[in-house]
Amino acid sequence: MSASSSVEDTPPVTASKGSRRGTTTPNREWIGVDLSNFATGQPSRALLPLLVLALVTALGVASLRIDLIRTRYALAATMDEEKRLIEEQHSLIVQKLQGRDPVELALLAKQRGFRPTTPSLSLADPLPTASSRTFDLETISPPAVAAAPPHFGRDLEAAAR
Repeated sequence: MSASSSVEDTPPVTASKGSRRGTTTPNREWIGVDLSNFATGQPSRALLPLLVLALVTALGVASLRIDLIRTRYALAATMDEEKRLIEEQHSLIVQKLQGRDPVELALLAKQRGFRPTTPSLSLADPLPTASSRTFDLETISPPAVAAAPPHFGRDLEAAAR
């Protein structure tokens, strides 16, 4: 006699004194049943597409994470480059401002052999400040004034002697 037939043949046990009337113990029909014969069946064909879908999804998630990591590294490298360029820009601004300093320019001019500057005279315009006047089809404009440092002609004559 097998274990499964002995379980099915036994009558259900009734409750003992002190418990509710009409209750029985849980049904124990699976106790002692050999389930090894049920596990040898062929796997379902519906399981294969699910496994393929799970594999493709896992590969997609892994690829996405790798791309995110690469993007983070590229962003960090770009931020470092931006900081370096900002520092370089600041140093170039300082150099530019030093190049405009009159004292620095005077020192550089002296080192390179330039003569010191001489004061120049500013003359008023001989014509009134009115713009050019038109008579018939001719345009009369104020004459151009050539500027030269004081004693320019004398310096040329002295150099020629």
